[in-house]
Amino acid sequence: MLRLAFTPKWIGGFVLVLVLATTFVFLSMWQVDRAQHKNDVHTSAFANDKTPLNEVVSAQVPMASREADRLVEVSGSYVPEATVLVEGRHQDGQRGYWVVTMFAVDKARLGGGLSGKKSVAIPVIRGFTPDEATARSSQAPSGKHTLVARMGPTEAPEPAVGDKVVSTVSTAQLVNYFDVYSYGAILFPEPDQRAQASGPELEHVTFHAQESGGLDVQSAFYAVEWLVFAGFAFYIWWRLLRDAYRQQTHNQHQNFVVVKKPGQKNLGN
Repeated sequence: MLRLAFTPKWIGGFVLVLVLATTFVFLSMWQVDRAQHKNDVHTSAFANDKTPLNEVVSAQVPMASREADRLVEVSGSYVPEATVLVEGRHQDGQRGYWVVTMFAVDKARLGGGLSGKKSVAIPVIRGFTPDEATARSSQAPSGKHTLVARMGPTEAPEPAVGDKVVSTVSTAQLVNYFDVYSYGAILFPEPDQRAQASGPELEHVTFHAQESGGLDVQSAFYAVEWLVFAGFAFYIWWRLLRDAYRQQTHNQHQNFVVVKKPGQKNLGN
C-alpha cells in the first residue's frame, strides 16, 4: 500500500488534501481568534461626534454592529409606565438592577416600510441600584428632554422573572410588553445627563459596564468543526487508497496461475 501511495496519482491526491486541510486549519485559527475577541469592547470610531439618533438608525430596523458606542442626541419624553427592572447586573462589586424606561422619540423614522399610530420609543438605561425597592420607586423625569447617550446593542430575549422584572434588555420583548415600535438599540446616557435620565437614587451606568467580552461559544464550535473537516480530508484520502490497494490485491490474486504438476489441477485461473 505504501508503494501505491507513492505513485503520481496518489501523491497528487495527497497534495490536494494537504492544501484543503491547510485551508481548514487557517479557518479554524481565524475562528479561534474570533471566539476570543468577538465580544471585546472596541473604541468607538466616532469619538465624541454627536449625531441625531434618527440619522443613524430607523425604528424596527436592526442596528449595525459598527454603530455600537456611537454618541447620539435624541429629543422626546419618557413613558413612565413603560419601565422594567433588569436583574442580575453588577456594578462596583454589587449585584442589583438596571432601571430601564422607554423614551418616546420625537419625529421618529420608521424603517421596513412600516407605518402606524403606535408610539416609537427606545429603551434608556436610566441607572443602577442594588436595592429592588429603590429600583421600583425610581421615577423617570417628566416633560420633554434632549438626551445625549451612547448606543448599545439590544440583548437576546429571555423569559421574564417577575412583575416587570426581566433578565435582558431586549427590544423584541419590550415592544410586546408596551405595544410600541422600537429601535434595534438601547441608550446609555452620558454621565452629565443625570437630570435627563434619573435621580440621585440611581448610579450612572456606562456602555462599557455591560460589555464584558469573553469567549464566544459559537465561534469556538466552528473552530473545532474546521479541524474535524481537516482530519476528515486525510481520512477520505487514506480510505480511498486502502480501497484501491485492496482492489489491486484482489485483481492480482484473481490473475495468479499456479503452475501445475503432472496430475495436479489448476489452483487458479
